[in-house]
Amino acid sequence: RIVKMERERLCNGIKSRETIYYLSSEERNDASYFAERIRAHWGIENKLHWHLDVTFKEDQSRVRSKNGAVNLSSIRKYAMELLKKQTDKLSLKRRRKKCMRDLNYLAKVMNES
Repeated sequence: RIVKMERERLCNGIKSRETIYYLSSEERNDASYFAERIRAHWGIENKLHWHLDVTFKEDQSRVRSKNGAVNLSSIRKYAMELLKKQTDKLSLKRRRKKCMRDLNYLAKVMNES
């Protein structure tokens, strides 16, 4: 099944419109179901990429050659999952920085994986 989605947004007073196509194996004919699933997918994507950019400054990385970018991205995602498992009240960014300053905290994070 091919799902066609037209979306419109207003940003800084400028209206833009785009058409996006998705492939699906779902048999349903309910448009609201597909709209909900697409929003949920992009919500997860946006949250993940926002954290990678803000917490790990992924967009500032200059590693582009061969497999370096893919390898570093995998390491960042793994580190983010380890940091998310912590139960303290610190943000992910502060947890990352605390790992750099405190080897005992780093060991705790690594041992709880």
